[in-house]
Amino acid sequence: MRFGSPGSTGIGKTGCIVLPVALFIALMLASAGVAIWPRMAAPGAAILCGGEVIYESHGASYRPGEYTITRTLYCQTGAGKSAQRDEITFKAAGLSFLLYSAILFLLLQFVVRPLLRRRVERTLEAVRGIAPAGSEATASAADLRSILGRVSEAVQRGAARAADPADAGADDIPARLAQLRALRDQGLITAQDYDAKKAEILSRL
Repeated sequence: MRFGSPGSTGIGKTGCIVLPVALFIALMLASAGVAIWPRMAAPGAAILCGGEVIYESHGASYRPGEYTITRTLYCQTGAGKSAQRDEITFKAAGLSFLLYSAILFLLLQFVVRPLLRRRVERTLEAVRGIAPAGSEATASAADLRSILGRVSEAVQRGAARAADPADAGADDIPARLAQLRALRDQGLITAQDYDAKKAEILSRL
């Protein structure tokens, strides 16, 4: 169900729910409520009666173990011998039902419904806020896996390069040539040995 703004469109969309609820609660107040506490019909009685509203309760037992109470509302006008009393029980209850229905409908439509709408909107915003966080976590995990994969490849290439003896000795050629020249100058190796070893070292370039 989509909540609209509290205008004519919102009333049309939610009236099929709000109006029956308001009517049901009002009916309970004007029927069972009046039977339990007659002054629940006071709003309607105050409109109908221009005089004094009198509430009377009569109890009777028609069968053993059964006891019934009858609630009656009277509108009394005048005083003394000219006083007149008219029963307004059902009229007061009916008018109170209409008043309660209107009041409850307005409360549900313009107070309760907006509160529920805001609560639903906050819940939806919270749910939407969780989704991007999950997507970010998934993307971060994918990026981390990619980075780890590249690091692993670099480590493997570095290990292979370190295992290559030709590459390992390439950076050490000047030092080896200098050492070989010192051996020749000291007479520890012959000139032929020097030339042969020099050619072998230079062949690795």
